[in-house]
Amino acid sequence: MNKLTSVALTLAIGCISTSAMAERPDFSKTAAAHADYDFSKNVSAADQPNQIQRVSTRHDFSKTLAATSDYDFVKNPQAQMSVYNKPASQHDFSKTEALRNSGM
Repeated sequence: MNKLTSVALTLAIGCISTSAMAERPDFSKTAAAHADYDFSKNVSAADQPNQIQRVSTRHDFSKTLAATSDYDFVKNPQAQMSVYNKPASQHDFSKTEALRNSGM
């Protein structure tokens, strides 16, 4: 078992060290690294196709039905009033089911 573990660790370390020691790309060999490269020929972001135009987030309420002069606001349904009961800030633990089942 020790030999198997040793061999596995050796292989793992060997694989990790070879990938760590792999040749890193040399960007000095790229076309942009040459002294005669003309950066002005690059396509600017403004010239690229498929530009997405920002849609306005404002809504034009003058085009709604309610904006017309013959709209009758009296026909709108009445809103239902809701009642909100503020809950108590303290809980009465003497009324819990666990306390009733304990036989106290």
